[in-house]
Amino acid sequence: MRGQFLPLLSTIVFILFLWQAQGEITEGQTTLFRLESFALPSNIPGAFPHSPTISPIEIKLVEELLVKDANEHHIFFNEIGYHNHLTHMLLADFSLGASPARLKEVYEQEAEIQRPKPEKHNGFNWTEHLGDGDYYSDYLDFMLNEVKKLGRVAAVEKYAFDEQNNMLSRWLGGAYHPFIHTGYGLEFGIDGMVAEGLAQMCLHNDRAKVLFPNETKSSENTENTSSKTALEIAKETLDDSRFDGFVTYDDSGLTTVLGKKPELVLEYVNKWSLTSDKEELVNKARELMNLAVAVYAGPQRPDKEVLLNFFLMHALTSSLFLPTTVQQIDPKLGVKFLRGKFTMDLAYFISQNRPKLNLEQFTSSNTEFKKSWKEIFELAVNHNDTHLPKAIRALKQAERWNPKEPLGEGVYRSIASMTVESIASTEEDKKNDKRWWGHGGMGFNETWSNIPDRKKGKL
Repeated sequence: MRGQFLPLLSTIVFILFLWQAQGEITEGQTTLFRLESFALPSNIPGAFPHSPTISPIEIKLVEELLVKDANEHHIFFNEIGYHNHLTHMLLADFSLGASPARLKEVYEQEAEIQRPKPEKHNGFNWTEHLGDGDYYSDYLDFMLNEVKKLGRVAAVEKYAFDEQNNMLSRWLGGAYHPFIHTGYGLEFGIDGMVAEGLAQMCLHNDRAKVLFPNETKSSENTENTSSKTALEIAKETLDDSRFDGFVTYDDSGLTTVLGKKPELVLEYVNKWSLTSDKEELVNKARELMNLAVAVYAGPQRPDKEVLLNFFLMHALTSSLFLPTTVQQIDPKLGVKFLRGKFTMDLAYFISQNRPKLNLEQFTSSNTEFKKSWKEIFELAVNHNDTHLPKAIRALKQAERWNPKEPLGEGVYRSIASMTVESIASTEEDKKNDKRWWGHGGMGFNETWSNIPDRKKGKL
């Protein structure tokens, strides 16, 4: 019996040797990834301003869970194309100080709804299967090899800005998810997540390409010397009657905006001045962070209970990675990138029927939402909603990058408090009637008609 196992043992040793030499094992049609592709650097600038409790134990665990997800799961958890948020929630909670036990819970919770990776195909060419989710494993292997060959940043520069295949519209499409996934990789320094984000980008359609015309000429605008901020420009659309009736309560959403005069959206985008000066690009990234915070929370009606929108929330959660991205990529590409992000943010805002932005209700002197950041983090980390820790982290990062608080004193923390109080306080028997991450247009009275009035004593 003992002798019968010697060939098997030799085979295992040989396979492990190949794994060490090549960095991954190919088993039939499926590539198995090693820890090195998802290793976290010892020093990650900007990723952990929130929690002092992160230790090597959490780091090792997160690396192992990232690899497990990469080896086992599709980037879409269903055939409709809904995005796998497992790693997003894992890294957000990790950054906010989640315990090892909680990180394991997050993985187990999200793994239950995932579906397996598809098999790879023969004769794969990356430009021939764009938009096809069945080719995820092919795209992931391809992009991981490109990241290894070129480096994280150069791979993003080559593929996310490929104009021939309208890749920037794909990268910022799908409610920003390919960019968000790539953003985690850039911020945390994880090669595998950059590759996953770029692979996910390839699975998305390019329907938003009408908002990205002639990208080469629409980047740096040296003739525009306007000092208007992105938020000021967005607010100007409120007074433009050409947008009246642009969307209706029964026909709203980004698709409607894309099909109706996208050039009108671009007219406002062109009012925003951009240059390739690196320091100025970081300042412009700050502007977009503030725009995202404003359109996420500003539509709240002071006389109504809280109602949070799915698409405007993603404008917020994607804004987290703006400074990281523009600090790493070539400044000329940074101009294209920020212009594209502003375009999508503005299009989503217009698709919501340009709601009035009531930010004054969140200042320190007016707000009813007064939880501390410590309390906010604890509620976010221990709640099972996948977007909650991401939104909280984005709001904290916005405060961190905007210490002068241009939106008003205490606004970032107050909005974060509103978010966790609204979501974490919902009773179990009312979760099916939850009022967060809805899809209804925030600028329509019809959307608010069934929302209860705020209780007496609240704004």
